[in-house]
Amino acid sequence: MRFSLRSVSHCGCRVGTLSCTRAVNDGENKEVETPLCTLYTKKGSAPYLSVDMLKRIEKLPHIANMHLSSLADYTEALNKFQHGVGQFTALQDFLVYISVHDTGIEIPSGYNTKAGTAVWNKAGKKLIEPQQFVKCQEAFRPTFYQALSDSDTDKNSGKKRAMKAVDRTLDFLDTILELHKKSERLRDVGVFGSVEGGFHEEARMRSARETAARNVDGFVIEGFYAQNEKNKQIDVEEIKDLCNKVFKILPEEKPRLMHAVWSPDQVVMALELGIDVFDSCYPWLVTERGGALVFSFQYDNNSENEREARSTDGFEISLKDKSMFEDFGAPVPGCSCYTCQNFTRSYIHHLLNTSELLAPVLLMIHNFHHYFEFFESLRSSLKTDQFLKLKTLILEQRPSQEPPK
Repeated sequence: MRFSLRSVSHCGCRVGTLSCTRAVNDGENKEVETPLCTLYTKKGSAPYLSVDMLKRIEKLPHIANMHLSSLADYTEALNKFQHGVGQFTALQDFLVYISVHDTGIEIPSGYNTKAGTAVWNKAGKKLIEPQQFVKCQEAFRPTFYQALSDSDTDKNSGKKRAMKAVDRTLDFLDTILELHKKSERLRDVGVFGSVEGGFHEEARMRSARETAARNVDGFVIEGFYAQNEKNKQIDVEEIKDLCNKVFKILPEEKPRLMHAVWSPDQVVMALELGIDVFDSCYPWLVTERGGALVFSFQYDNNSENEREARSTDGFEISLKDKSMFEDFGAPVPGCSCYTCQNFTRSYIHHLLNTSELLAPVLLMIHNFHHYFEFFESLRSSLKTDQFLKLKTLILEQRPSQEPPK
């Protein structure tokens, strides 16, 4: 894979193009613009949505993010299938990125070892060693993947623990790169190395230097939150200074990816740090608590969507709230998604209160649509030099308090 950095704005936002080759599609090449978010999945499927329903959503990302933790048990079946996890899950139209963990869920902390990384699913803990990890990737045949890492650190981790995380991650990376190089199946598959080190500058800088010296195609910035707080909303201000120092070491011509719960305000601030690729677990988490995204990103007009957003506190509304009982308006007036065009707040409120499965389906359609349109607006604002106007609009809508989990 290849990344072309086209421009860097005066505020630090990067605009570029990722050129990726599909490993299981006769070497077909596809270009996608950055900044971008990936499609969040659960066991290779968009949460609550069939493939046909997923295709109703506009501005779908070109890259589907799947997780080693949920797919590891299917390695043998995928090996026999031989056509990769994209086709196996009917997402063959997407480029596939495999990360180690699912950012949207909390998992037990403290189980990584020097032999491998602990991943968790409904069956419990599974320790994945580098050799087994590469065999998994050979079965998955993704477009690119995150190398095995020890990201189980946070601001309370001591220097010794941070250094241990860096050492383990680099050892894993060296073994994986050596095995990857020998694998015919992984010939056109990209590898992203992880930059670790918690909140310790010395550990972070060493991780950045050593990872940049390896033959990786991009970087995953992680290790700011322990595994048992994975779905905690990120605070960019908290990591800003450290990231700025790290990014001065990383080569500009390689993409930077970061997993987190990316609310809109944190996205615009992370763009100024120089992040290129985000995940999209945030719309799923909003759906899980019965919410609908309502924030405005129409920075160039006074649309109905913008007026609605300005009349609410925060980026979302709760359709579980009693005030929705007799609200017969669309979840977001003016929104073009299937849910807003066909259903009312009152109806979805009823579905939520009666625990009907249709409720999360309709909310997931809207929340994905809204979030993906937001990223389209981000790219457009950077092209037209209107990003600061969009950033101001987003920050004006910050909630007075965090939404319930």
